[in-house]
Amino acid sequence: MTRYFAVTCKHGHVGTKRYVPITFAVSAETAVEACDKAKQMPGVKHDAPVLECRPISQIAYYKMREQSAYERSNIR
Repeated sequence: MTRYFAVTCKHGHVGTKRYVPITFAVSAETAVEACDKAKQMPGVKHDAPVLECRPISQIAYYKMREQSAYERSNIR
């Protein structure tokens, strides 16, 4: 059964030991799988990249997917 998660990760390219939090909407079977998918997103730091992983509703998932995670975070 597919579940939906909001995974907040550390986004890099802002200096050494600095990051910008970015939240991705991820569909996965488990929270661990969702975190693994989010770690593979472009720009995510490799050292302890996941800050938070929380379940969300299907409606919230599709609302988040309407806009890029990078645009929502004002990164680009």
